[in-house]
Amino acid sequence: MARITVEDCLEREPNRFSLVQLASKRTKQLLSGAKPLVDVRKGNKAVVNSLREIAAGLVRFKTAEDLEREREEEERRRQAELELASSERSVHSRDESINHVEHVVFEQPAPDEEEPSSSDSNNGEGEAGASGEEDEEDSDDESLNSSPL
Repeated sequence: MARITVEDCLEREPNRFSLVQLASKRTKQLLSGAKPLVDVRKGNKAVVNSLREIAAGLVRFKTAEDLEREREEEERRRQAELELASSERSVHSRDESINHVEHVVFEQPAPDEEEPSSSDSNNGEGEAGASGEEDEEDSDDESLNSSPL
């Protein structure tokens, strides 16, 4: 293309107003450092390069179909990442549980240590208290038995 014309661009973008919006947006992108999609000729301004890109069909507005397709692709990518992370987590947790089981140490009491008994923990009061309670119960039973009916 020796010269770029509006008619060349209107083949790709039929609405003149949309063409102006598209060209201005792409020109701003090129001026802010975006990489040109067509061969850049020395001395061409950014607006000429943006119109060349539009005429070549390399730049266009996104349609609703394009946006939907991008959303679906993004959703598939996220789902794949979640599945990968989930599988890695399950493998990692399984490895941790295996390692945890390997490092379990069972403690056994030393032979000269005795386990404390329940009577030791009560300091002898439990036996006396229990027998004292039984004596009271026995005396109550005796008083009931001795009363005439």
